[in-house]
Amino acid sequence: MAQTKTDRIFNALKHRIATGDLAEGTRLMSLRQSCQQYGVSKNIMVTVYDRLVAHGLVTSRQGAGFFVAQLSSKDAEPANLREASDIVSLLHAQLDRPYTVLVGDGRPPETWLLSSVPGVTLPTGEGGYGTPHGLLSLRESIAAAQLSSGIEVSPAQIVTTFGANHALDLVIRRFARAGDTVLADDPGYYPLFAKLRLAGVNVVGVPRTPRGPDPDALQELATRHRARIFFTQSLAQNPTGCSIDLPTAHAILQVADRKDMLVIDDDPFIDLPGVGGTRLAQLDLFERVIQIGTFSKTLSPSFRSGFVIASAEIAASLAELKMILAVNSSSHTERAIVDIIRSRRHEKIRTRMARRLSANRDEGMARLAEMGFELFAPPDGGLYGWVTLPEGADDLELARQAAAQGIFLAPGRLFRTGDGPYAPGMRINWSRINDSRFYSFLRSVI
Repeated sequence: MAQTKTDRIFNALKHRIATGDLAEGTRLMSLRQSCQQYGVSKNIMVTVYDRLVAHGLVTSRQGAGFFVAQLSSKDAEPANLREASDIVSLLHAQLDRPYTVLVGDGRPPETWLLSSVPGVTLPTGEGGYGTPHGLLSLRESIAAAQLSSGIEVSPAQIVTTFGANHALDLVIRRFARAGDTVLADDPGYYPLFAKLRLAGVNVVGVPRTPRGPDPDALQELATRHRARIFFTQSLAQNPTGCSIDLPTAHAILQVADRKDMLVIDDDPFIDLPGVGGTRLAQLDLFERVIQIGTFSKTLSPSFRSGFVIASAEIAASLAELKMILAVNSSSHTERAIVDIIRSRRHEKIRTRMARRLSANRDEGMARLAEMGFELFAPPDGGLYGWVTLPEGADDLELARQAAAQGIFLAPGRLFRTGDGPYAPGMRINWSRINDSRFYSFLRSVI
C-alpha cells in the first residue's frame, strides 16, 4: 500500500529521531516552517506532530513549540505511572464493578439517568471534525445556562471536551510543567492527584473546611511553594459534599489576585437544582477562574462530554491544544446533548435527580445519626457526603472488609494529597446509601 504524505513525513522524522540526527531536546520546526519545508497543508503537519507526541517521540511546550523527547526503553514503565495507578485504584473498582452494594461509587445509578440516547441526524456541515472549540450550538446552550447564575459568557469562552477529566488534562498540559508545585483541596478529587503525579507535578493540599478551602492556609502555601495554580470545587465538593460560602469565596479570590494564581474550579454539579454555595466564577467572571463542567453526572457516564469556560484568550489556547492532541471532540455526542437540552429532557432529568437525592440524603443522614456517625459537614446538595470514623479506625482496612462482603466503600485516605496524619473517614454516595446490607455491615464492624 502506498504511503500517504502524512505517513512519509512521520516516518522520516521518526527515523531522524531514532538515529540521533534529531537529538534529545532539539526544537522541531514550527508548523508554518514545516509546511513550507515539506510542501503540505497545516492539517497534515498537525497530524504528524500529534502522532509524534502520541508515540512519545516529541513533547509539546505551550508557546515554545515541539521538542524531541528523552527516549527510554520501550519496555520501561513510564515515569510516575505506578504512583498514578496506585492513586486511582478506587477508580478501577468503580469501572470493574465487582460489587453488589456501591455506597462508595462516584456516580448515580444508571436508572436515575438517561435511559436511552435519542437518534441524532447531524445537519449539513456538522458530520466532520468540526471546530476545535466544539459544536457551536452546544456552546450556546452552555452559555445560556450560565445566565441563571448571573454569569454572562460568550461561546468563544467555551471549549467542549471529552468529559471533565479531559478538561483537567488540557489545563495541566497548558499551565503546569514537570517539577512545578500546584495546590489542591485536601481532601479532594483523587483522579486529579493521579494526573498531576503522572505529569511530574508536585501537589500540596489546602485543608478543606465546612465553608470551603482555608484561605489562610492557601495564602501561606502559595507563598511558600510559589504556586501559580489552585484546583478546587465550589459546589457540593467531591468528596465532602460541602460548598464554598460567600466570605470564603471572596478571600480565595483575594489570595489568587495577590499571588497571581489561576483557580481551576472543577464543578460537576453546576446545573443541579438545590445545590447551595457560591461559585467562584460568579465573583471573578473568569479573570482568574477556569471553570470545568460535565454532563456525565446528570445525563450518563457514557456521555464523555464536558466543557471549559475561561477568558477568551485562555479558551483559544486550550482549543488549540485540544486540536493538536485530539483534533476535536465528538460532534455527534454534542448534537445529542443539544437535542436533550432543547427538548427540556435535561431539565426534567436534573429536577428529578435533585428531588431523589434530597429524599435519599435525608433518610441516609437520619440512619447514620441513629448509629452514632457524624458528617464532616452538612452537605450542600449534590451526590456526596463525608462520614467521619472513630478515632483510630483504619478506613482502608474497613474498605477491605466490606469488599469481602460485596460492598464497595471509598476510604478517606485515597482522597488526601499526602501521607501525613489525617482523621479517618469515607466518602458516601447519597444516591446509593440506603441499602440495608451497608448498615448491617457497619453495625458488625464498628
